[in-house]
Amino acid sequence: MKKIKYVLILFILFSLTTSNCTEKSDGYGCGYHNGHPLYKGPEGGCYYINSNGNKTYVDRSECDC
Repeated sequence: MKKIKYVLILFILFSLTTSNCTEKSDGYGCGYHNGHPLYKGPEGGCYYINSNGNKTYVDRSECDC
């Protein structure tokens, strides 16, 4: 029973310390906006890459990171 408690505690701690962000070369994957992955820029802006290949900024509150 103690082992189960320790494993459960470790799992909770691990899940609290990790995020759903995946590292990218220019930022982090931070959720989605209309099906487009969101990235966090170096100064904290939140954007996605549009169909023309350009950055389109959205409100920072949309980023999960």
